[in-house]
Amino acid sequence: MVVSNLEASVEAGAYVSSNGETPFWLRTNQFGTVPDRATAGVVQATARKNYIFYDSLAGKPRKFDWRAGVSPVGMYNKESKFEFVLPEAHAGVRFKRMELWVGRRREVMGLGDTTMSSGFYAVSGNSLPVPKVQIGTVGFSPLKFTGNFVAVHAGFAHGWFNTDYIQGVRLHQKFVYLRFGKRKSKLYAGLNHNVMWAGHSDYLKLHPELAVNGELPSSWSVYPNVVLAFTSKNWFEKNGYGAFDSYRVGNHLGSYDIAFETKLNKYRLFVYHQHPFEDVSSMLFKNIPDGLYGINLKLLPGNLVSGFALTHLTLEFLSTKNQSGSEFYIPGSKYQGADNYFNHTQYSEGWSYKGRTVGTPFIIPGKDMDQSKLDNQRFFPNNRVNMYYLGAQGKVGRSLGLTLKVSYSKNFGTPGADFDPPRGQFSSVLGAQYAVPGLKNASIIARIATDQGEIFKRRTGGYIGFRKDW
Repeated sequence: MVVSNLEASVEAGAYVSSNGETPFWLRTNQFGTVPDRATAGVVQATARKNYIFYDSLAGKPRKFDWRAGVSPVGMYNKESKFEFVLPEAHAGVRFKRMELWVGRRREVMGLGDTTMSSGFYAVSGNSLPVPKVQIGTVGFSPLKFTGNFVAVHAGFAHGWFNTDYIQGVRLHQKFVYLRFGKRKSKLYAGLNHNVMWAGHSDYLKLHPELAVNGELPSSWSVYPNVVLAFTSKNWFEKNGYGAFDSYRVGNHLGSYDIAFETKLNKYRLFVYHQHPFEDVSSMLFKNIPDGLYGINLKLLPGNLVSGFALTHLTLEFLSTKNQSGSEFYIPGSKYQGADNYFNHTQYSEGWSYKGRTVGTPFIIPGKDMDQSKLDNQRFFPNNRVNMYYLGAQGKVGRSLGLTLKVSYSKNFGTPGADFDPPRGQFSSVLGAQYAVPGLKNASIIARIATDQGEIFKRRTGGYIGFRKDW
């Protein structure tokens, strides 16, 4: 008997590149499992036990259950030799639609197309997942007192940034999303809030205005300030913290999200917007029109044809150019501008984890850019971006799947350190997955990608691999 809640896979493959650097769309939004350098070989495996919500043998819902997953990845290249990463290692328990889980889990945060998006604003799946413990709902949970017209998806988490440049950094994370409607059309709205807080480092000892003796506020007594994103007047002096913490404890960011979903003939239409915030000005929408705008068409089950069928089409536009104005101090205003997305003064590597951006991959670490064209020393030297994106998936019969991702961005630098003139960047990838005849659930995967522009060094590369699923 096949147990449907168990799944496993193994994949092995190799990356090559014209200049030794893996192209953007081969490594983007892969949860940190693709090496930055090529030529490289990768072997990865996954094993999961998923929740069962309805016990078909007993003929009734299952109130209690558990799940677990692990996904080890081994990478080898001639420069860094062998590297082992673990993008997924988690276990959880649930009662009805509420769950508690701990570990690392592949996830994104926000409302949008999770299959073909260019990357969600706040948490995109571009970096390794941050290990954490989380309590919340399993997807959207309908509220019975509303006749199931309203459903809620929410979570509250505490995590640990295991970084080299600063020790003891913690993650606070929470989100709440509401869904209205239960038939053809639905409306969604909600937000996510992420905070890096606590920590200590020798480099902070050189900056007494940023920290006291290299120590950032780490006492659990300041946790309410972290969760609620507020401080009282002169509280930092009373508690012996640096003046920098008079504004906020930690590095705060997130997004307000709204979306609309409906059915159009054979497709589901999903329209969404993620509005970024990093401080009070952007929380009060002083940074309009910044954000991710998207529209997605997805072929509904049962509509595949014998020839070619377009199964997913996603169009997105990302703007991070406004940032509540170009000046930090705005005369006559009680709000501050120059939000400088993802950068932070205390946490010098900002909203990154293990060297990769946690949020949208189009705010790119300087180490991944063309160094010959950079003089900005911030970790993210380019966070003012206008980006256009197309993603598509299709099927040719039952054996061949095709994927295309194309992006073009105009890059303007950071507030106060503009690129003059702005720099353009084109990146694309074309992929194919072919089901091997005679081998059940086995496929050959091939991708080719290129970067042409002024953000990355020009390069073309590819991937070839073999995958088996159970």
